[in-house]
Amino acid sequence: MRYRSVTCKDALTNELIEPPHPKPLKYIFKKSQCKMKTLYTKIFLFAFLFITLLSICFAQEKSPAHLGFFYPISTHGTEAANYTNNFSFHVLTGLSGGENGAAIYGLAGMVKGDVNGAQISGLWNHVTGKVVGLQVAGLLNQSSQASEAAQIAGISNINLGNSAFQASGIFNKAKLVNGAQFAGISNIAEHNDGIQASGIASLSKSVTGIQVSGFASISPEIDGAQIAGIATISKTVKGVQIAGLSNVAEKVEGVQISGLINQAKTVKGIQIGLINIADSSDVTIGLINMVKNGDHRLGVSIDENFNSFLTLRSGGTRVYGIVGIGTNLEVKDLKYGFEAGLGLNLAESRHFRLDVEGVSKYLTDFEGNDFSKFSFQLLPTLKISKGIHLFAGPSLSYMHSSDLDAVDHTGLTIWDETWRENYHAALLGFTAGINVRF
Repeated sequence: MRYRSVTCKDALTNELIEPPHPKPLKYIFKKSQCKMKTLYTKIFLFAFLFITLLSICFAQEKSPAHLGFFYPISTHGTEAANYTNNFSFHVLTGLSGGENGAAIYGLAGMVKGDVNGAQISGLWNHVTGKVVGLQVAGLLNQSSQASEAAQIAGISNINLGNSAFQASGIFNKAKLVNGAQFAGISNIAEHNDGIQASGIASLSKSVTGIQVSGFASISPEIDGAQIAGIATISKTVKGVQIAGLSNVAEKVEGVQISGLINQAKTVKGIQIGLINIADSSDVTIGLINMVKNGDHRLGVSIDENFNSFLTLRSGGTRVYGIVGIGTNLEVKDLKYGFEAGLGLNLAESRHFRLDVEGVSKYLTDFEGNDFSKFSFQLLPTLKISKGIHLFAGPSLSYMHSSDLDAVDHTGLTIWDETWRENYHAALLGFTAGINVRF
């Protein structure tokens, strides 16, 4: 490549000056590239210093992100408690003054302030302030207030204030629950407006909603339903109490249902169980009903099959339970008899009462011979005195027996059939006896 040579004169000496030899374009281009790289580096360093300076200026208020391994090895170091972060991620543990987004920790996270978002850790979360959003931990969640949050933990959730939702494998505790508490073993709350459910025990000072547990539900005040596999205990119940074994309350406005025993002082409603105990009760449905102002009668009776029973009739003024033991006076193989049923008082005056009863009788020798009969019986009763009542009335029965000797005394047979050496019959009969009221 050829270059044109240009000469010029010096302004002072008027001498010709030969210009330097021009450099090739390739050299000029490379030199321009180096200058551009230097410029980019300067811009990057300036931006970095500017962001760092900006972060320092706002370190006591907000931070876009907080990253680290464990405290104090993090982007905020020993000043981590002074930062409120929009995002936090820590390989092991982390500390901050607040979170306004997602905070994720491999093991544990501690926030000395409020959390608005999600706090997730492998083991433990601790918040000294309020949680709005979600708290998830492999073992334990702790907070001062979580009325607008869900707390989920493998072992326990402990809230010193209010909570909206708590679920754990073992134990939940809160002051006021406006939502639900679910635990594998136990729930504890001062007040529960919603659902409290646990595998073993649910405890609360008052419940407006449902309290459910596998073993025991305990609350002084229930406005809703209290349910337990074994026992429920309450002072005042407005609603339903259901237990596999026992219900205990002082005042019930509603229903008590148990597999074994119901106990209360005052029941404005219904008690349903094998044994019902109350000072006063509107309706008791059970085999044994010990109501202080109720009806209790002990008597003996005989029917058309010569089945004789000693029977306790107990209950309220209208519905009563029937339970008895007896034998058959004619068939020696039917030595042991059992009776159970329910009765309804249709009418009563000073000298007369009329009852209708549904009664099941079973007799056996426990060696293969048995006799069973279910009867509806209408029993007019004459009151000889206040405590002695004579009764006799018709019955309609279905009978089943493997002992054909019992067939000789079957009353008026409406229908009968022998199938596989067992006798079945529908018949009209009678029941008569005497009761002593106490």
